[in-house]
Amino acid sequence: MQTLVLGAGGFLGLNIVDALVAGGALPRCGHRRRSNLIPLRRRKLPLVVADLADRDSLAAAFRGVATVVHAAGHYPRDSRDRAATLARSHAEMKNVLDACAASGVTRLVYLSSTATVAPRKDGRPSTEADVYPFASGIGPYHDAKWIMEELALCERRFEVVIACPGACLGPWDLRVGTSALIVATAHRLRPPHPDGPVALIDVRDVARAVTRLVAAPAPPRRVLLVAQMMRLHTLLHSLARRYGAPPPAPPLAPEVARALADAEEARVAHTPERPRLSREIVDLVLHGPVIDSRLGAELIGGFIPLADTLDAFDAWARRLGIIPPAAEPARLGARQ
Repeated sequence: MQTLVLGAGGFLGLNIVDALVAGGALPRCGHRRRSNLIPLRRRKLPLVVADLADRDSLAAAFRGVATVVHAAGHYPRDSRDRAATLARSHAEMKNVLDACAASGVTRLVYLSSTATVAPRKDGRPSTEADVYPFASGIGPYHDAKWIMEELALCERRFEVVIACPGACLGPWDLRVGTSALIVATAHRLRPPHPDGPVALIDVRDVARAVTRLVAAPAPPRRVLLVAQMMRLHTLLHSLARRYGAPPPAPPLAPEVARALADAEEARVAHTPERPRLSREIVDLVLHGPVIDSRLGAELIGGFIPLADTLDAFDAWARRLGIIPPAAEPARLGARQ
């Protein structure tokens, strides 16, 4: 049956499309009107405009579709206007859900975030059952993700399956989002950062999980996708060794990290420049719970090791000139 991928031209979307094709499917690729379509066109797949703010474009895109993979949820890059961020997140998610219902879609696989995973009061790792009962107020990114997931969880007109991946690493991060710290380190920079647990996952593992959730007769309602938990400062030390870069700068205190992120977002507002430190990264690091992802591992049969993820990213990023050419990097954890 026909599957449509929303956000098919993005980091997650391209990897999901590739995984679906590898599994024998021919997905319809939904994209916004002003998206970069070069990677999708090279895959020679059916393309369709699917703008989440345009109900008519969604209705046309969903015609004849049985399953929708939603990898285009709003990702607020600027945390300064919380009200506008939450309003957009709510409106776009509602448009997708209503269009699915009106078009006869039978299953929606929604890519959420570990930002919606609540820490357990007993201190044990969080599981699929741990969801914030209301918006946490940690920051606009967390609250936007909670609003979209809450709408999805409340949907009863068709089946909804939710995947919550951690920080995705790997090929096709064209906007250098979650890979920003890797790229900075490979360029021998010392990016400012707080310290705390980070939940890491190879984007290709997320894509494999999505293909299972699309095809499974009885998929889990919610699945957490995290291959490895690691302190951010520890990760940056390992990356510095890998790329022959200087050791990372000392971690920032929480209040200093928040202030710097806010100042950086204000500094680069209305410019193409990215902040040296973004508020959503600060909030994810400072408030991220330790996660139990045994269900996710069972779903796909195990996760790709971090060293292999970085090898794949290096090969792709060097080919595109995102990181400099260099001698073969030391594998993560290898002796120097």
